[in-house]
Amino acid sequence: MEELYSGHGWQVVLQEKELPDGRIKKAARAKRADSVILLAFPTDDTILILREYRPYYGEYLWMLPSGNMDKENDMMVAALRELREETGFQADEVTHYCDANVSESLILTHHVFIAKKLSPNPLPQYDDEMIEVHTIKLEEALEKILTSPKVHMPSAFALMKYLHEHATIQP
Repeated sequence: MEELYSGHGWQVVLQEKELPDGRIKKAARAKRADSVILLAFPTDDTILILREYRPYYGEYLWMLPSGNMDKENDMMVAALRELREETGFQADEVTHYCDANVSESLILTHHVFIAKKLSPNPLPQYDDEMIEVHTIKLEEALEKILTSPKVHMPSAFALMKYLHEHATIQP
């Protein structure tokens, strides 16, 4: 593995991997800190969703509470911190739900958690963030995320997977 660039929380490496038939694939891959995504449930049928201004898009996006694991190595600790920073709530019940990767070219895993039994316990938000917290029904949350000007893919994936696995069958 050859390092091509390192800085600002990113590393770009040139890697070689063997294919099953013995040929070698060579590719540049970008690496950054993993992230945590939270499906935070104030009640069984509502979820916390954020409306956050993203300055590089120049738009407000709807998304689940999420953030980088750049301050700690333990994904559970990162999930609990992000929940408190972005929503002002702590969770007495947090479980790891699933992991997702966007691309083989990006060395980054999104760790998705389910948070329940929420109670107020805020951490200060960063000065350079504009976040509104909303409590809405799951289907409405998915609609807002999917119709954002730019779709936050980890939020869309996590919520669609949860709704798919927890769909109720109607007669």
